[in-house]
Amino acid sequence: MRRIALLWVVFSLVTGTARAASMVDDGDLKKNLSSLGTQCRYQLDKNLINRVSKSSSKVNENTISIDFYIAIRPSKRDVDGKLTFACLTTKAEVSEQKSLKKTTASDEIALEDSGGRYAREVAWQRKYEGKGWNGTIAYVNALYGDQRKQRIPDYFLICPDKNELTCFSFEIVKFKLSKKESNRIPEALRGIEIFNSIENSVK
Repeated sequence: MRRIALLWVVFSLVTGTARAASMVDDGDLKKNLSSLGTQCRYQLDKNLINRVSKSSSKVNENTISIDFYIAIRPSKRDVDGKLTFACLTTKAEVSEQKSLKKTTASDEIALEDSGGRYAREVAWQRKYEGKGWNGTIAYVNALYGDQRKQRIPDYFLICPDKNELTCFSFEIVKFKLSKKESNRIPEALRGIEIFNSIENSVK
């Protein structure tokens, strides 16, 4: 799972990301929201869903990656970002996942980067309170390697303390955040909840 997360980070750093489209395919959005719940055990509240401009998903062997492009307002302007969830799909893999020791967000980043030529520098880590779960959130905006430090897109990794939930990330697209904006991102992302199968079956 750590290798999967690192591959996504490297791909994003190398290729960059395009700004989210202004229209969303409701069919794809509904399908991806359903997969988010049934596969990754998360759901977005109505406020975040209304801010989704585009969504996509990709299945690769026993993993699924789901992206939601959203616009949020941490301060005085809207900023575009990509909310990414990556999780295992098979029951055997999920059972293995539950046996893994949970780590904080900064520890997870360190583990993903260990042994590599470059390493992300964690600007800060804080406690994170979601709806029905707690964890940690780490903020990264710099990469260190070859004895130099370079700026990278603002990136947040959130890791729950529940074994059945995987870490997920939020990467800012195009914009560079101010210190005030980066400090307010945790509050702006509080609409991520634990999936409620009963509630969603009624909708």
